[in-house]
Amino acid sequence: MKILVADDHQMIVNGLILDLNSLVPDAEVTGTSSSSEIMTLCNENRFDIVFMDIDMPGTDGISMAKKILAKYPRTNIIYITGYEKYALDSYETNASTFILKPITTKKIKAALDNLRFPVSSITDEMIASQSAGDAVIGRKIQKCREERGITRNQLSELMGVSVPTVHRWENGTRVPDVVTFMRLANILGVSPNELMD
Repeated sequence: MKILVADDHQMIVNGLILDLNSLVPDAEVTGTSSSSEIMTLCNENRFDIVFMDIDMPGTDGISMAKKILAKYPRTNIIYITGYEKYALDSYETNASTFILKPITTKKIKAALDNLRFPVSSITDEMIASQSAGDAVIGRKIQKCREERGITRNQLSELMGVSVPTVHRWENGTRVPDVVTFMRLANILGVSPNELMD
C-alpha cells in the first residue's frame, strides 16, 4: 500500500506519517508540505491513498484531488482540514472521507477502514507466481494430503470437487476461494495459517 500525506504544515505531515506507520506498518508512506510536488509524487508512485489538506498555498486540495483522480481514478482521497465549510465541496470528488482537524489516530483508523476503493495486499507478483505454478499453498496442500495418507481421489470426494480441481490446487494453477480454503484446512486437520505459511 502506498500513501501520500500532503499538508502545508510539516508538523501535521510528520504526525500523520507517524500514525500511519503505526496503523499500517507495511505501507510505504510519503509526505510533502509543498503543493507543487503533489502531482509529481503521484506520477512517480501511483498512491493508493492520498491524505490531502484542502486549504494550501498555491492550490486548493479539491482542485488537486480532481487532477489526481482524472489520471488515477481509483485513488482514495481523504481530505484533512480545519474548516467544516469545505465538507460539502469535498464530496464533489467522491472522496473516501473528510477528516476535520485536529487529526486523531481514531479518525485516521476509521478513514482507512472505510476506503471507497479498498486496497488489497495481493500484489501482481503474487498473482503471477500463482499462475506460474509456484504456489506455496499448493505445495502445502499436497504435503498435508500426503502426510495424512489421503489420495487426490479421496480429497476430491471429501471436498465435493473433481480430481483435476485438486490437481490444479496442488500445482498452483488455481487457488481455492476463502470458504473452500477454510473447509480444506479443516479436512486436512490443519489451521488455515499452517497452509499459508
